[in-house]
Amino acid sequence: MGLLDFFRPKIRLAIGDCASRTLSHADSFPVNLSGRKRDGTKSPLCRIHHLHGAFSLEPLSPHSSIKLDGQPITRETPLHPNRNYGLALDTHLIVIRITRKPKRLGDGFSEGNWDIAPRETPEDRETIPASQLKPDELRARIQCPEEYLAFPTYGDTCFLLSDLLDSLAPPEPEAPQAPAQHPKHVTPASPQKTASAPKAQPPAPGDPSFPCPYCWKPFSPGDALNIAVHESLTGDPILGSHVKLRFAAKRFNALGQALDSQGTACPDLACPHCRGRLPPSFFSQPQHILSLVGAPSSGKSYYLSVLLRQLPEELIRHFSANLQDGDPSGNAQLNEMKNRLFSANTPEDAFISKTDFEGVMYERLHRDGKLVPLPRPFVYYLQNLDNPDRRASLVFYDNAGEHFKPGIALDDSPGALHVAASAGLLFLFDPSSSPAFRKLLRRKRDPQLRTDASDEQDTILSELGVRVKKMRALEAHERVDTPLALLVGKFDLWQSLLPPDTLHLPEDRPLTSDEIAQNSAHVRKLLAQLCPTIVANAESISTRVTYFPLSSLGHSPKEIPDGPLAGRLAPNPKRLKPILPTAPVLWILSQQSPSPLGTGEG
Repeated sequence: MGLLDFFRPKIRLAIGDCASRTLSHADSFPVNLSGRKRDGTKSPLCRIHHLHGAFSLEPLSPHSSIKLDGQPITRETPLHPNRNYGLALDTHLIVIRITRKPKRLGDGFSEGNWDIAPRETPEDRETIPASQLKPDELRARIQCPEEYLAFPTYGDTCFLLSDLLDSLAPPEPEAPQAPAQHPKHVTPASPQKTASAPKAQPPAPGDPSFPCPYCWKPFSPGDALNIAVHESLTGDPILGSHVKLRFAAKRFNALGQALDSQGTACPDLACPHCRGRLPPSFFSQPQHILSLVGAPSSGKSYYLSVLLRQLPEELIRHFSANLQDGDPSGNAQLNEMKNRLFSANTPEDAFISKTDFEGVMYERLHRDGKLVPLPRPFVYYLQNLDNPDRRASLVFYDNAGEHFKPGIALDDSPGALHVAASAGLLFLFDPSSSPAFRKLLRRKRDPQLRTDASDEQDTILSELGVRVKKMRALEAHERVDTPLALLVGKFDLWQSLLPPDTLHLPEDRPLTSDEIAQNSAHVRKLLAQLCPTIVANAESISTRVTYFPLSSLGHSPKEIPDGPLAGRLAPNPKRLKPILPTAPVLWILSQQSPSPLGTGEG
């Protein structure tokens, strides 16, 4: 790579609408593009990927018309940068170009003219100004418009003339609306008529649509599947015989709820791609995704359990905000860990196993033709009580550290995809695994320092950055503006490395923004001395990095002497005294615009 490559702008997707001849562009990939039917309805038809340095177009619906430069597309097709493509999505014609200069598609596009030529001799073009483009006259003059090409620029980008004429045809008269799959409100015309409601409109071309919280493939609300309830409908052809059937609803009751084939109301929805169950109210409020990443056995599950125990209490006390369980069924595993930890009487009862690929924190779902383990999203609803309209879903992910080991392909293990859409990244650094920390703490009689530890934390943090940038189509030198909280855990173990009273450690209130900044500066200085690659990797990922000291347990765990857990480390439930576990999440929420915390400091 030459020096000039460092200053090149990032690659974008330029999108030119052939009807209005207006230009727009998408700054990150994947990009979801929608088509438009003659009745005016829209739906996402294809997605453009950027993965491993290559670009491709993936059809999303096998039943819709997608043509690329006049050729029907039914499978994923490679796209090349710096080349214009004519993309016909039903009756919506657009020109796309993968480029570093998205404000220009080529000579002639902005003029609005069309060149018409036979498919066999495309060089024999006839230019027709937009003001003279009359579909009826062209149909009368050209008997087989599918044998002609239409060029919106002076280059080779083209559409079938028949597709151009279809796009110019007046819209069809509005037909009576069929019942939507998931109507929100139902107003029957009379008691004898079937209830119906308008279908939710999918996003316009270029909009991201709703990404599934499991597989991260986008879809519109109207494409979501229902989950059967009746006991006789157990068994899904893709997920297996033990899973309730997923289906597209065709019947609804008077409340607008979908009915399965046995007439039972089915309120739960599923992703049409992976068929995973969607959280309640999935479409009704914004989501803030909080992705927790760290090396294997760094203590992520303990931290998440402690966080979700203390965060609701601090939010209601200090921010007049209510955090409630948004999906009791989906959050069952996390709630079980939290309850086990805080209701235990012995270390054996409080032990929480590490998160792994096939553990209870994961679910095997269908993605791209195969079953893969995907992390469960833990959904909580946050509402500001002083301003009830200010509300959001907080979605937490506890990833197995193995997801971020180099060599684990995204296609084989797509469970880490959520980090690219996160409102905040939390990286949990374990000092007890760091040789530099262990050297300074070697006189401590702590069981965490007696275990053999392979320190690969800088590699995992670096891989996190690589994946986030790759999924956002960023160059290696570019940084995201997503807040990155670097959590230096087990503070009770290493607090002696700082002079007494260096850090602000209030027990009865959250940290102020000034206290967060001062703590961060001290922790960063220590990390820069002992683990400079951690600091370098973190600050190469995000423009907003803050360092947090914390302890999930507040004490050193105990080694279990015997039984099935012999040799494992577990906390003493009678000594639990977490230190600043909520500070990183409160800081991330304060960085959102608008912040769901309101005006309080955090």
